[in-house]
Amino acid sequence: MPFIPNDSTCAGWDRREVIRVGGLGLLGLGLPSLTALSSESKKSLGKPASFGKAKNCIILYLSGGPAQLDTFDPKPDAPEDIRGEFKTIQTSLSGVRFSELLPNAAKWMHKSALVRTMFHDHNDHGRGSYSMFTGYQYPGSVPDVNSMSRADMPHMGSVLAKLAPGKGPMFPFAIVPHRMDVAGGRRAGQFAGALGGKYDPLLTGGNPNDNDFKLDHIPLAASLESSVMKRRLSLVDQLNAQTSQLNELAMSQAIKDNQARALDVLSSPAVKKAVDLSAISKEERERYGRNLFGQSVMLGKRLLDSGARLVQCNWQRAQGSNGFAWDTHWNNFSAHKEELVPPFDKAFHALMTDLDKSGQLDETLVVVAAEFGRSPKITRSNAGREHWPECYSVLFSGGGIKGGQVYGQSDKNAAYPAINPVTPADFTATIYHCLGIDPSGETHDQMDRPIALSKGAPIAPLVGL
Repeated sequence: MPFIPNDSTCAGWDRREVIRVGGLGLLGLGLPSLTALSSESKKSLGKPASFGKAKNCIILYLSGGPAQLDTFDPKPDAPEDIRGEFKTIQTSLSGVRFSELLPNAAKWMHKSALVRTMFHDHNDHGRGSYSMFTGYQYPGSVPDVNSMSRADMPHMGSVLAKLAPGKGPMFPFAIVPHRMDVAGGRRAGQFAGALGGKYDPLLTGGNPNDNDFKLDHIPLAASLESSVMKRRLSLVDQLNAQTSQLNELAMSQAIKDNQARALDVLSSPAVKKAVDLSAISKEERERYGRNLFGQSVMLGKRLLDSGARLVQCNWQRAQGSNGFAWDTHWNNFSAHKEELVPPFDKAFHALMTDLDKSGQLDETLVVVAAEFGRSPKITRSNAGREHWPECYSVLFSGGGIKGGQVYGQSDKNAAYPAINPVTPADFTATIYHCLGIDPSGETHDQMDRPIALSKGAPIAPLVGL
């Protein structure tokens, strides 16, 4: 793809006041949603019933990379320096076992599809995540991936925001609570890239675990002092001027065209209710876990309820006391047992329970993923596991997914796929399919150049192909 210049305005969009207005104005909230097809219509058009069955999607992204052997793909018969410390438990699907650390997730295996053979070639967090979010390999180096560019391929959520944004009022694509960046850099693949700033995600910011959380960066309140609103509209004018100077006239016009809709979002009772976690009982919040990730998942679910189509809940490095979250180069077993798996297990169970009880699970795609797994061989000097993109697990549940199955089989050490390997391109194609977007289709960048959505194919047994 030809290079599209980066700009300093993009780099500043997550600052507090700019996000408050720029995020609202830059997203495609005014775009018409695609007409939903009935199951019979889909069949008559050659599409399976799973196509477009998901009205929305929530991705629980365990950044850093969980150890597949210590979570979804245990190998109890492997040598001790591979199998690790944990026992296994039976899931709700006969013959399928998880690590003993996942008693709640194990209850949902009959309604989930587990893929045990994800793989790619990038051994670093940034490029691995780029592959998972876009379906494409990052073309640059490890340092390059920490500088977002308008030449980047778009995140799945940004494609959805452009092609099928839904009716709102919430933003089509949101990331809770923050992107996964490194000091002094912003990792590629987490925004709209070549599609332009109009389709960048909402970043909720803040800490959803705060008792009084009402959105730190974007307080979507129905009533604001006129001086506050004027200041925000003034910031829109500033953004217009900056983008015009950079010859991004289309982006500038998008801001102007969406100001009215931005104010509608600010005043929406549904949005205000969704983001006001302070109004929820202590007992209800505790079901998801009183920690950063648990409350992020709760907030993500509420954003879906208010009209978002894809919400990605990122596990932040700050949650684990070791400072590396799932990136367990040392103390892998104590970290998984005490800080990592239990909060995930609790939040996942609460989310699935709420979606199932309300009848929303059939139309909500739930995805558990990461950029890679961890090495089968344990580093004995510090009880760690290293980066391992050669074979790892992802979990699908809900809208469009045929539950109660395991796809792919890893080898005896969970080191490499033995049968049915799956690529990030297949991963994104499966999500597109469930959300009603043909992964073999294309969209266009800001200069009207075609972008192929995916070079992969939906995982056939998962979606009934």
